[in-house]
Amino acid sequence: MALSNEQLQKYAIRLKTSRMRLLVNHSFYGMLLMHLKYSLDLECQTAYTDGEKIAFSPNFMDELSDSELDFVLMHEIMHVA
Repeated sequence: MALSNEQLQKYAIRLKTSRMRLLVNHSFYGMLLMHLKYSLDLECQTAYTDGEKIAFSPNFMDELSDSELDFVLMHEIMHVA
């Protein structure tokens, strides 16, 4: 399953918006997140980090509310921290 450019943009905007929310509301996490890249992984079931990027399953992201996405980003960055 390949993602269209429109779908890729939708996910990128959602991740950037979440990061901005965290910068405003939880600046410690937001600042840490500024140093990582984001990617989509069609093989992944949920989300993971390798210390350089945070990767998400597009299907998993679709199921998350905005606050849940914020929490997952904070959870993943704490693995790196």
